[in-house]
Amino acid sequence: MDIIVVISQMLQLFLILAIGYISTKTKVTSQKFGIQLSSFILNITLPCLMIASVAAMPSNTDKKDVLLMFYIAVLFYVIMPFIAYIIARILRVKKEERNLYMYMTIWSNVGFMGYPVIASIFGSGALFYATIFNLIFNVSNFTLGIMLMSKEGKSALNLKNFLSPGMIASLVAIALFAGGIQLPNILNNTLKTVGDTTTPLAMIVIGIALAGISMKSVFTELRLYPYVIIKQILLPIGAWLILKNVITSPYILGIVIIIIAMPVATSSVLFANKYDNNVSLATKGVFITTLASILTIPLISYLIL
Repeated sequence: MDIIVVISQMLQLFLILAIGYISTKTKVTSQKFGIQLSSFILNITLPCLMIASVAAMPSNTDKKDVLLMFYIAVLFYVIMPFIAYIIARILRVKKEERNLYMYMTIWSNVGFMGYPVIASIFGSGALFYATIFNLIFNVSNFTLGIMLMSKEGKSALNLKNFLSPGMIASLVAIALFAGGIQLPNILNNTLKTVGDTTTPLAMIVIGIALAGISMKSVFTELRLYPYVIIKQILLPIGAWLILKNVITSPYILGIVIIIIAMPVATSSVLFANKYDNNVSLATKGVFITTLASILTIPLISYLIL
């Protein structure tokens, strides 16, 4: 692994974020456009990326590794709510912000940033493993995630939210791999072309959301600084110390740790908008952790790989 390549990848993503920010500040785009673009990503480009990732899997992929990744992802999202609650209490987060902090801790940016970063470190074949992780991400996100972000709690859950395009695409990707099914080249290439727009569009969305709040308020949200250290350095290192005794494959272990080290998921902003939560804090969390990831992702990569 070339650490310069990883740093370059992170800088590119952040520069794309800056384009979204500038476009809104110069009135080229608006917050409404950002919301519409978010919906387009979640419902169109990201599902395309998930399905297209199956074709990038090496032909000699061990199905035992696939099952291992599935089990790890399930275990991760079962344990993380408890860890997230402890972190929120350690940081003395105000009660009205506690659920949002828990959300930001549990769900990292697996799809929008995780895919390109993982591909740059491990190769495109690693994307399918990230897709497996993202399947469990979607299951937990559209159940517990909604309960945390919505004031209605359990009553906010419904079949439409659960069976999102992202969820369906994850299931299709798993089914294609399990059945050894190859899509026609023209269809797979179309899905890949559309899916490849996911990352730049997602970073633009974050930039647009950031343009709607004061930059000064972003950097004076002091609780986010120790939060970054805990979430993006201590948590992945702790996970590595535990999982290296369980996962024998350095390849699988590396993918899992990089996923854990990702910044706050963009969906925190989307859900905050949808469920009338603290959009400003969610946007600050995404921005600060994304900015920090320029340093933390290469650092974690260097330490564990």
